[in-house]
Amino acid sequence: MSKNSIFLGKVSGIPIRAHLLLLIALPFVMTWFEAPNFFMRLIGAVGVFASVALHELGHSIVAQKKGSYIQEIVLYPFGGAAKIANIPETPKDEIHVALAGPAVSLILAVIGLFTGILIFINQPEGTPAPLSFQLGIVNLGLFLFNMLPAFPMDGGRVLRASLSRKKGRMVATRTAATVGKYFCIAFVIIGLLSLHFILAFIGVYIFFAGQTEYRYVLKEHQASHYSGFQQNQMGVEVSPPPYANGGGTNRTMMDRLKDLFRD
Repeated sequence: MSKNSIFLGKVSGIPIRAHLLLLIALPFVMTWFEAPNFFMRLIGAVGVFASVALHELGHSIVAQKKGSYIQEIVLYPFGGAAKIANIPETPKDEIHVALAGPAVSLILAVIGLFTGILIFINQPEGTPAPLSFQLGIVNLGLFLFNMLPAFPMDGGRVLRASLSRKKGRMVATRTAATVGKYFCIAFVIIGLLSLHFILAFIGVYIFFAGQTEYRYVLKEHQASHYSGFQQNQMGVEVSPPPYANGGGTNRTMMDRLKDLFRD
């Protein structure tokens, strides 16, 4: 155990950890599932976090194949974070890395829904939907949510990469962050009005993550012109919903938020 997290194992040389706060979120996630007993609901909750871990592995393995170094994957109550150093910045490679996570979620959704339907049609009427079907719905939601063009979510990164081909990375980041800002406002409003405070929290978190990354890209752009700064020296955290660029792999999001208000 380190950094308030529990080591779960390694995949492709990438350490996977679960933050201790996950234990607090576990009972809440269990309520998402309609199941006959506690044990089945627990399996469903564990399945959700396993799905998030696989989503992050999708990002990480593709980034790894493109020359990035993956420090670790950490599972948090609100999502996962793949800490990637030297993430590819060419538009094509960034799109590949951004889409890899949602692609995994979509595959899991198809498998879960298909197997769930096969099981369900052979069950008596009034029986709850199979756990695999419910997990398929969760993964479908994970796919759709992450593909929203709310930078720095996956869809927002695809938008930034697409724009950077003609506008350059800095202008593309500013545009994507602006689009993401409006999505964040919508998340907060919908979350507060519907009493889904997690959605409101995610909206706030994504907003600050997007603004923080834009500031770092701006600093990188300025440094490249005035001090011989070379690109690809910053780390990045990749997660659903937020992943945010930073000044190194050992910096936390709280450090970055402090920088946002300090300057």
